[in-house]
Amino acid sequence: MELLELETWQRDADLEGLEGFRHGTRAAPTLYRAGVVKASEGDAPTVFIASDEEPDRHGDTISVAGWDLKGFEANPIFLWMHGMDGGHLLPIGRVPKAWAEGKQLLAAVHWDKDDPFAAEVQGKYQRGFLKAVSVGFRPLEFEEIREGDGADKAGHARGRMTGINFLKQEILEISAVPVPANPRALQKA
Repeated sequence: MELLELETWQRDADLEGLEGFRHGTRAAPTLYRAGVVKASEGDAPTVFIASDEEPDRHGDTISVAGWDLKGFEANPIFLWMHGMDGGHLLPIGRVPKAWAEGKQLLAAVHWDKDDPFAAEVQGKYQRGFLKAVSVGFRPLEFEEIREGDGADKAGHARGRMTGINFLKQEILEISAVPVPANPRALQKA
């Protein structure tokens, strides 16, 4: 499957899940969005910009003030590709600290140095071959972003939907990923 096809399929699945959640026919879906890496060396934790408030490739925004970290703090896992690659389902690190700073959600990652795969992934970040991360989250409150202004007589927003503004969300995990949804998800020097 080509990257554009995969992104389109994922977007359609996200929208279907959100619509079901809005109408009470489904539980809140788990969604994934990209972040950015800040450099680290040696045994220091790797600090990531896990999320920001800028629109991603789908036109979605995530309010930093809306992050619910309580459940994540009890089980602060760092995965490889959201555990969806089928090859490495165990955590490759832990996130002992996640915090909001300005319009960014930051996370400090401690790598599992006794896990050869985790050490390999950490090395890819240190050498600059991997630069991105992605958050897995459950939306709690959101609104559609639409082209144009105003509403119809029934009070529904007019215009083509251009994205989703996530106002409140529960973070479930943070993952190392090779291709992020956020085009700014690049390693910082």
